[in-house]
Amino acid sequence: MYKPLRALLFAAVLCLGYSAQAQNISNTPYSRYGLGEYNHNTGNIRNAGMANTGISAANAYQINTTNPALLYYNSLTSFEIGIAGEQKKLENANRSNKGGTANLSSISLSVPIARFWTTALSLRPYSDVSYSVSSQTSLTPEDVVTTSYRGEGGLSELYFGHGVRITKGLTIGGSVSYLFGTIIKESVTSIKNDSLDTSLDIEEVAYSEKTKYNDLLFRAGANYRAKLKDKLFLSAGAVYTLSTDMSAERDAGFMRRTKFGTVITDGMFADSSDSKVLLPSSFSAGISIDNGSNLTFAADFYTQKWSDFRNFNDEAELVDSYRINAGAEYTPDANSVGNYFERITYRAGLYFGNAPYEINDEQIKDKGITVGATFPFGRSTIYDMYQLNTAFGYGVRGTTDNGLVQENYFQFKVGVTINSRWFIKRRLE
Repeated sequence: MYKPLRALLFAAVLCLGYSAQAQNISNTPYSRYGLGEYNHNTGNIRNAGMANTGISAANAYQINTTNPALLYYNSLTSFEIGIAGEQKKLENANRSNKGGTANLSSISLSVPIARFWTTALSLRPYSDVSYSVSSQTSLTPEDVVTTSYRGEGGLSELYFGHGVRITKGLTIGGSVSYLFGTIIKESVTSIKNDSLDTSLDIEEVAYSEKTKYNDLLFRAGANYRAKLKDKLFLSAGAVYTLSTDMSAERDAGFMRRTKFGTVITDGMFADSSDSKVLLPSSFSAGISIDNGSNLTFAADFYTQKWSDFRNFNDEAELVDSYRINAGAEYTPDANSVGNYFERITYRAGLYFGNAPYEINDEQIKDKGITVGATFPFGRSTIYDMYQLNTAFGYGVRGTTDNGLVQENYFQFKVGVTINSRWFIKRRLE
């Protein structure tokens, strides 16, 4: 009964090196600032289908790392692996373009240690950097200066969490994560004269920064679940993430090259330096109502004091952000035999908030809707349960006003969850 789980674990190990640096987003101009675009889904695909709610919404058959205190409810050994993709349209007042990508998104494993204690390990993106923008200015009627900005990379998070039951209804949890990754940023300047032969090699000057980040991140969470009346339960939870000073190593320098990329001179004014990057604290709180069986409503609030963020060389680039999520899930009849569609879990959600980017005196807003579903497959027994999870979302970030860029994005996530009862005391009659 362990063969499918072992096969997936083996595949996950093979993908581990790739997924540690695999990024989820396509061209996102706003990822130019700070450490890139932050991954709001710190849970799983179930949470993504409910607009990333999950601070107080536990689930016994899927790993919820959004709040480590909820890990206690995973009484079976669970393994999850998923992929994520995005199709995006960028537009400003003058033009637009489209792009997309898909990658392995996350790998998670939870194991119950005792009746009151479950632990989990997860690898997922923490932030993503992927942008390519340019601007032009005129020096003379013939000479035009083009400056291009490009960036790629991001940070990954190796998460290790624990959830413990203290008393009836009250659980607490904590996690430590290792953040690591590399971000490469480049600015390229070239001058074009329309009166010259364009077939000639035009030189450009590029300034490149390659910064490696790593450090530990700590979270603490709590959740309380109470019975209001028959088939009606109320849960309230909160998570606090401590600030941290990440270690950063940067290699920077200039180079001269042709417009075709041939390097003429490399390593000009090269410099290597170390610094600290202040990652600010954050706070999340959530409330949920469920009937203890097949229906859950949840809402979360998240805020982070990004104005305290300090990048390399004490650069202040961001502003405070917040996000409000609301979602629900419903399973018509999990034990239905004659109707498969009644055994499917259906989800939907809404979110709205301010991103930590302020450009031209306007803070960027982000809003969207999500839907999702969990499809049981295979033969479920008291030992094993197999699920196919999906989540889809459409959102809008930014605006075309005031010289800004608006992102219209469609996201999807697909993954598999396997629940297996590993530790069974055998008895011979």
